[in-house]
Amino acid sequence: MVQTRLDMGALRPIDDLMFRVMAQSKDFCEEVLRVLLEDPGLTVVECTPQSAVTNPHGRSAVLDALCELSGGGFVDVEVQRVDEGDLQRRARYYASLVTADRTGPGDRFEDVPDVCVAIVCEFDPFGAARSLYHMDRVLRETGEAGDNGLAEVYVNALARDGSEVAALMRLFVEGDAYDDARFPETSSEKRRLRETEVGRMAMGSVIEEIRAEGEAKGEAKGKLETICGFVRDGLVSVQDAAASAGVDASEIERALAAQG
Repeated sequence: MVQTRLDMGALRPIDDLMFRVMAQSKDFCEEVLRVLLEDPGLTVVECTPQSAVTNPHGRSAVLDALCELSGGGFVDVEVQRVDEGDLQRRARYYASLVTADRTGPGDRFEDVPDVCVAIVCEFDPFGAARSLYHMDRVLRETGEAGDNGLAEVYVNALARDGSEVAALMRLFVEGDAYDDARFPETSSEKRRLRETEVGRMAMGSVIEEIRAEGEAKGEAKGKLETICGFVRDGLVSVQDAAASAGVDASEIERALAAQG
């Protein structure tokens, strides 16, 4: 088995690994969505981290966290640290997978569930220095807003514009930032995972799951990709990663370069 020495104190909620554990808390997801969707009365019924949605005829996906709301709609929350790929097409595709997965045979079109994709970015996705971006559906000829049940929200976690979104995102990207008064669920979950033995054990169990997933592929490539992910997240050095994987450090560096 691949062994690594991970620095749990370096993890933040915007990192895939920590978000995967924090999203197990329905209260955390509810607090975050109330802020991002600007709806203080929003209620989350269920939140499933690493939710697999399949396409039998094409590309499937594993969503960072799929939340079901009390009104019957769904919100897919994604965390994105690196500016790569086409975020808008990704949002469109993920929404279509959720729609198909949660719509039963024979359901009427008016019963197709509402789906929102919220992508939290550790960069400014549209370069306008806003903390929150909404992609609206508008009738071109009249300017009238349309509604087909799809919503897209993009978050710039680096913006500091005095908004509630920016205040919450500071907890996501700054390791030692907490705000128990405004964001008690986010603060308590973050503190538990970073500072308590119980939290470290919870994180460790997820790391073991990730390792097992890589080993289940039966390929060295799967293990190398897992290790490279830890290096990119700043949880382990290239030298430690190479020693853990039993390869030369240059191989880790080449793999990182190939992954961009």
